[in-house]
Amino acid sequence: MDKLEHLSVIKVSGEDASEFLQGQMTQSTETINNDLLHLTSFCNPQGRVLATALIQTWNEAYYLILSSDLTDDLITCLSRYILRSKVYLSKEEINIFGINVTKKNNSDQSLIQSKNQSLRPLANDDSRLILLSDLDEGKKFHTINKEDWIIQDINTGIPLISKINSLKYIPQMLNLDDLNAISFTKGCYTGQEVVARVQHRGKIKQRMYQLEIETDDFLSPQIEVRNIDKKVGSVVISARNNNICHALAVININDADKNLSINGCKVNLN
Repeated sequence: MDKLEHLSVIKVSGEDASEFLQGQMTQSTETINNDLLHLTSFCNPQGRVLATALIQTWNEAYYLILSSDLTDDLITCLSRYILRSKVYLSKEEINIFGINVTKKNNSDQSLIQSKNQSLRPLANDDSRLILLSDLDEGKKFHTINKEDWIIQDINTGIPLISKINSLKYIPQMLNLDDLNAISFTKGCYTGQEVVARVQHRGKIKQRMYQLEIETDDFLSPQIEVRNIDKKVGSVVISARNNNICHALAVININDADKNLSINGCKVNLN
């Protein structure tokens, strides 16, 4: 029974919660339904991503699942915009479990929804589900450990932004436009002008790539991707499996087909 302890939950509630989030995140609240966990991000006014998150509705509120080391920062940032709105932000003490669809013990039950627990598949990866539970219900399922969960995030191209990566990238660098995590039709939100301008001009110089490196070292976020003596990108997230390190990295598009390395080790792009 493994909990996804690298993740935490922020609850956004109140009668103005939907309108408030519509003005703060890249995803549209109209896209979010009761069956899926959707990917979204929150930007600063310069269009830099403060945090990425999975979002769902539950118990007449919105629940954001994000990197544990960014929950306080995101709450602080969002609190500045509440003003007189009827919106309440809280860090939830709730269990988070990752579950593989093919290994669910109670496969006859597609979804669990109650006041105390919620089981939802990811919109970008229907082979995985997240169980949020006030109870320690993970023992009923074959849960995914943190390392395997991160590797599956990498294989699916889902970028979990942590504190060290915060405010380093615009959404398109993280491929959030290709992951249906940005609405280009919903109107204004914090950072929207920058995101829309980049999309309209089509001048995205860096994109996120999936890569593998044969190494015994862990590749920390923001470690440099190099072409000979030139920095051409940086690691966003990584995880090791045996002597292979899997990673997502933002790299200059013009350099993606060159001989790339990290710490002297050859990079293989997938």
